[in-house]
Amino acid sequence: MSAAADNMLAVLGVSKDEEAVYRATLRSPGIAVAGIAVTCGMDQESAGAAIGRLSELGMVGTADGRTYDGADPVTVVDRLARRRIHGLQGEIRRVAMSRHMVESLAGDQPARKSRRAAELQLVEGLDEVVSYVDELSFFAREERLTTHPGPILAAALDAVRSSDLKYLRRGLRMRTIVHHSALGSPGVEDFVTELADQGAQVRCTTGPLERMVIFDRRTALVATDPADITRGALVVRHPGLVSQLLTLFESHWSRSSGLMDSWPNSTEFHVLRTMARVNKDEAGARELGMSLRTYRAHVATLMRRLDAPNRFRAALAARERNWL
Repeated sequence: MSAAADNMLAVLGVSKDEEAVYRATLRSPGIAVAGIAVTCGMDQESAGAAIGRLSELGMVGTADGRTYDGADPVTVVDRLARRRIHGLQGEIRRVAMSRHMVESLAGDQPARKSRRAAELQLVEGLDEVVSYVDELSFFAREERLTTHPGPILAAALDAVRSSDLKYLRRGLRMRTIVHHSALGSPGVEDFVTELADQGAQVRCTTGPLERMVIFDRRTALVATDPADITRGALVVRHPGLVSQLLTLFESHWSRSSGLMDSWPNSTEFHVLRTMARVNKDEAGARELGMSLRTYRAHVATLMRRLDAPNRFRAALAARERNWL
């Protein structure tokens, strides 16, 4: 096994010893510190320190303070990736804001080019962001990965649509994740359906989603303000930072649904969430302000779509599809 394989979680900020301890708790639920020390070939003090760190990260849990269980790997990797990328985004913003210092220092060495300035570039304004997406798509040769975490502005939708379809016809592979809330924006559902018809892979999610575009796994754009794309974006070419963004994208992709036309509409989402936590139909109908007959009709439709024999199984199936 290579050194990289020994510490796969290093990219997410977990040390080799911490990863070994986490794996031990996954293999042996309810294992004590003494057992961890023997399994991982370390002293009990080091094992205890690793358990403390993993507990802070939410990677292990304990019911009695003496034995430990490893948390679900899907949840752990998603949380660590999110934590890591948020930290990196903060670092990117700080570096971008201090770019004037980099350029000033580089001026004292005219024969040398500042690598940092080349790896991070601040783009301001929606028009410039759209222009950069089009330019980087033009030079991309293999794949473009995109997320749409919220409403797509009407001012940008036509330009984005034209650009995306142009590069799909050219043969550029595209994977796009759209947040369910974005589908409520005028024209967006038709837009993503057209993308899928033209060969793009499109998935939907209801979970948190950061705004990014990644080109050929080498260059990325991330919004300087995740809630407001009009403020601008950062062009990222630093290999380590791009790698972190890729990890985050793949995590979102694995937890998203690939069937656009299978997603519940807004009313069905409300019914689904209500039936998952309210036992009586009368209470659910009253909470949603609809008749009992209408509520039960929605419940029956959802159970058929989920191929579930009862409401408990329906809730489980909905979670598997990331509807809840």
